[in-house]
Amino acid sequence: MGEKSSLSAQVYESIKEGIISLKYPPGSVLKERELSESLGVSRTPVREAIQRLSQESWLVPGEGKRMQVRPVTTADIHEIIQIRNLVEFAAVDELIMHGEPRVVAGQLDSILNEMKGAKEEFTLVTLDLKFHHLLVESMNNERLLRFWGTVQDEVKRMGLLRLRGNDRWHEVINEHGRMVETLWDKDLQNTRLALREHLERSYANLISESE
Repeated sequence: MGEKSSLSAQVYESIKEGIISLKYPPGSVLKERELSESLGVSRTPVREAIQRLSQESWLVPGEGKRMQVRPVTTADIHEIIQIRNLVEFAAVDELIMHGEPRVVAGQLDSILNEMKGAKEEFTLVTLDLKFHHLLVESMNNERLLRFWGTVQDEVKRMGLLRLRGNDRWHEVINEHGRMVETLWDKDLQNTRLALREHLERSYANLISESE
């Protein structure tokens, strides 16, 4: 029983990672037989993984009752950006007014340098999440950080969608650079402005990709 459960969990993680990384793009149909062959497992753990991913809304019923990767809708984008606005602006306010913005700015700058050296979209987006996670983590609010963790997979998928097949890499890096500079200067107004511009561009790019 334990081995079957472990195998099912591994298959679940593999398929979910494929969804987040856009290996299985939004709207693509996932077939048990093809997945079992590509993953080298029987259909049972694949079926169990698909059921779990369906319960978590990563997969939705498509034509002919086939399961497809949930598309990213305008409503999804709006909700995630709204959450990010609420959490990240609170983090910036708390950090500059009551925290150590220069310490955090130095840590963020290290991540930014890694972003500049990234060779692929997945690495850049992973570092992007690390950047924003550190910003939220600076609030020292464990409950908020746990909540933040619940939306990170969706944020990552959307981040990859934003960069898919375009040259927005430098735009994203420059946006983060402005946030680091204004944090270092302890400039609340301009840090909020830099964050707002970053989130607004993310929203606009994602809406464009989803149309």
